[in-house]
Amino acid sequence: MKRNLQNELWGKTLLSVYRHLQTMANSIDNLIKRIGINSTFNNSVYNATLLDSNKIIELTERKIKIINLKVITEKALNALSEKDKKLLVLCYANNVNYKKIIELLKISERTYFRRKEIAIANFANNLDNFGFNADKLSKYLQNENWIKNTYYQTLNASAANYCKHQNSKQQYKLLKLVLNDFSSGAISSFY
Repeated sequence: MKRNLQNELWGKTLLSVYRHLQTMANSIDNLIKRIGINSTFNNSVYNATLLDSNKIIELTERKIKIINLKVITEKALNALSEKDKKLLVLCYANNVNYKKIIELLKISERTYFRRKEIAIANFANNLDNFGFNADKLSKYLQNENWIKNTYYQTLNASAANYCKHQNSKQQYKLLKLVLNDFSSGAISSFY
């Protein structure tokens, strides 16, 4: 499987917002009802009614986009193995702490992080197979600032994690060099 980090970032983003999508759709419904009721009782003139109608159309289009996002996320999740699906649902949809997930799934911490990385890659690959790669999602969600903010938070967290990991690698390499130098010096001092 070829990995695409951009697709994986969007995959993490969709998993992060997934639990909020239904709430957002319900909130849009309530807002549409309120606009409709207020428009009815406001003895509004033609322009106000036209503005209210345009708001309702815009909100309905946003709701359709959110519902489509929910459906494609569920479709990509359902295409995963049961193990991957369970891990991602616990982690993202149910927002369960990783230590609790380790306990529930009876796996080691190392296995958890490895499986999570693989599950996210598989999820992102499923999204791509269903026609929702990073470019399409970026364009599709360009006006959904709350989702774009989540994307940027995911990007920053991933970058920070990568830098931390790279620093760890560099520190390990430095330590290995020092130990090799020390070992070489110690061994040569015996001869």
